[in-house]
This record gives sequence, C-alpha cells and structure tokens, in this order.
Amino acid sequence: MSKRRPTRRTEPQGHTRRTDHHADDRERWASLYTLLAEGLKHPDERLYRDVKAGRFAAEYTALAEALSIPVPDGPGSPDAVPTGRAAFDREYTALFEGLRTPYAPLVESVYRPWHDGTAGGGLLGPPAADMQRRYDAGGFSVPSAYQPDHLALVFEYAAALLRTDERTAYRSFLEHHLDWVPALERLADAAAADSPFHRYCVAAACETVTAARERAGVTGPDPDAVEAMVDRAEIRIE
Repeated sequence: MSKRRPTRRTEPQGHTRRTDHHADDRERWASLYTLLAEGLKHPDERLYRDVKAGRFAAEYTALAEALSIPVPDGPGSPDAVPTGRAAFDREYTALFEGLRTPYAPLVESVYRPWHDGTAGGGLLGPPAADMQRRYDAGGFSVPSAYQPDHLALVFEYAAALLRTDERTAYRSFLEHHLDWVPALERLADAAAADSPFHRYCVAAACETVTAARERAGVTGPDPDAVEAMVDRAEIRIE
C-alpha cells in the first residue's frame, strides 16, 4: 500500500523537544507496523534474504525493545526459513490461505458479523468495505492481490495514520479494526501448518496490538468477544 507523501506539519519553536520525542516514538511504532506488514505478506525474495540473514529478527527486536513491547519467545522463530523461497511461500499459504487445514486467515471480515449481522458470508464483509473507503479517501494504492482488510494492509494504514500524526483517528482505528488479532492468534496456534516464521509474526502482531491498545486507553476485547470471533472464523473456513 502506498500513498502520496503527506505535508509535514510544523510546531512552535518552544515545543521542539517534546515534539521531537513524540515524533521519534511515532516513527518507531510506524516502523514496527510496517515491518510486521512485510512479514505478513506473501514472501518475496527480499524478505526471504532478510529473514535468512537475521536482519528481520534484529530489526523487530530493536523496535520492540525500544517501545517496551514484550518480544515473543515462541511459537516459531523470527529467523526460521526453509531451503528456498518457494518453500517459504508454501509455508505462508499453508498457515494463512488453507493449503493445510485448519488454518488462520489474515482477513478481518472472516472474524466479523456479515452485512446482515449473521455469521454467514466470508470475505469482503463490512470491514473490507470500510477499509476500501478509507483507502479511497486517503489516496492510497492497494495491491490487487490482497483483500482490503488483510492484516498487512491494515498495519500499513495504521503506520500511515501515525506518520501524519492523526492521533484521534489512530486511536479509533485501534479500537475498531485491530481487536480481532487475538482471535487470529488462537487460530494460528491451532493450525496444522508448521510455519515457524509466520507463526512468530502472528505472535509478534498480537503483542504489538495489545501494547498499542493498552497505551491508547482502548479496552478489550474480552474473552467472550474473542471466542465469538474464533467461532465465526471456524464456521467460515470449514
């Protein structure tokens, strides 16, 4: 997902120190979202090389520690790759796209009520429609290979809100579009695929979202809400 470069905002000179600190923190969060988004997309050659060389793990750990976010000690590993990128891609499709079942979809609509409020439907539900409206309004270009509410794109959108310092919009986005990640983690834990890198990315995503929501003062989801999301997803991917 890409966008035109936003106009940089300025602050009075007396606020420079506070603003610089806030901007550094925002950029770390945005960089973490962007890194996790890359880990949750179909692997390309660059990601394969970065994971294999340990660069992905090093960058993730540095960002998480700088933001005091717990670094998962499992499942999986941030530097585990099979031999060859094709095998790496198969691990991705096995865990997230049903090459092996059960699996863990990365699409928000799967976890949400359908347009009529029922558990029916599947892809392109209300979250996808809302995300597409957001992209259109913001001038974002969305890859055709992904659903609008794919977690990688959702993370990139969160990063964009941070980089333009849209604090109220970012908090609302955390509340309404990033409460389903614990349900994703539940499905990933129960999935059949042995995909150590991508399992680790899901665990890291859950830690990141949990920390972000807590620091923004966003409550939930409670266990019953997570259970309902898991149930909807399991019905839809049977």
